[in-house]
Amino acid sequence: MSTRDTDRDAVIKVARGATLFTPWALRAAVTLGLPDLVAGGVDDLADLARRSGADVGALRRLVRYLVLLEVFRAPAADRVELGELGAVLCSGHPAGLAKALDQREAFARRGDEAIASLPEAVRTGKSVWTGLFGRGFWDDLAADAVLGRSFDAAMAAHAATLGPEVARRYDWSGVRHVTDVGGGTGHVLAAVLTAHPGLTGTLVDLPATVGAADPVLRAAGVADRVTVAGGSFFEPLPGGTDVCLLANILHDWPDEDAVTILRRCRAAVVAGGQVVLVERVLDEVPAAGDDPGQFVASQRDLAMLLLLDAAERTEAQFARLGREAGLRPGGVVGLLPEQGLFLVCFDVG
Repeated sequence: MSTRDTDRDAVIKVARGATLFTPWALRAAVTLGLPDLVAGGVDDLADLARRSGADVGALRRLVRYLVLLEVFRAPAADRVELGELGAVLCSGHPAGLAKALDQREAFARRGDEAIASLPEAVRTGKSVWTGLFGRGFWDDLAADAVLGRSFDAAMAAHAATLGPEVARRYDWSGVRHVTDVGGGTGHVLAAVLTAHPGLTGTLVDLPATVGAADPVLRAAGVADRVTVAGGSFFEPLPGGTDVCLLANILHDWPDEDAVTILRRCRAAVVAGGQVVLVERVLDEVPAAGDDPGQFVASQRDLAMLLLLDAAERTEAQFARLGREAGLRPGGVVGLLPEQGLFLVCFDVG
């Protein structure tokens, strides 16, 4: 291949990667409800415009672009079908992408606004959230009820996909009691207890959060096997548990706070038990390629910088945090590798 051909291919690749039209076309589609409408049988463009509240001419132009992205197919002029990628943008898809893209969701809107400040975050090494919105991330969620509910809904949707995998991938044999630390409204814990009827559990999160857990636990039929404890994971945790589970918790916190959380968990677990993290694990050395898990993990690493002054971590970085907290590395198990998610285990005692 000539240098000219190589340069041309590089320009095309960079231009496609840099354009903002693709991410915003996907967001427009979801916000207007187009994938759900087409999946429900609306295949006429004029009808789709009417049902979505869109201008038919503008919608035709958006659909043309979405056909190129394989979200839709156009079997004939002004006819629309779901394309190869369309189903994953529907609201009921277990991946939960629609909620992350929907601009009707306050958390999605605010997160997208923060991304535009990535150059500033890289210059300073600090979160941009306070500068943009006047409050730190957690304070903002607490002060803005609509934003807080939107965030909680996004986390619950993600937890609902994690729970069955945690129940399946971790070796629960010999475990009698598990404490889900920072477990939200209990989706992960409910899935674990459903899959393992001999287990009991404790759900720990802030009082306002666990106060909404009862419907989740009752719907799963496990409420009678769960003790709900309102509190912070920076304070002493209920003791005597075999496993402390922390799903997507440590990536929200800088190293010093992460070590504090791990120490609280270590104190709560009996000798011979484990502290188990659900976290994205970065490669020690990044490499170009098509690894979807590392792509997602690296994106989330940048998101943690923007939002929280926090980070995703490598296996070695997790091991160091564990040692500082008095824990021994107990192995890393694939959970959803295509999303960069692993079980990072530490032994106690």
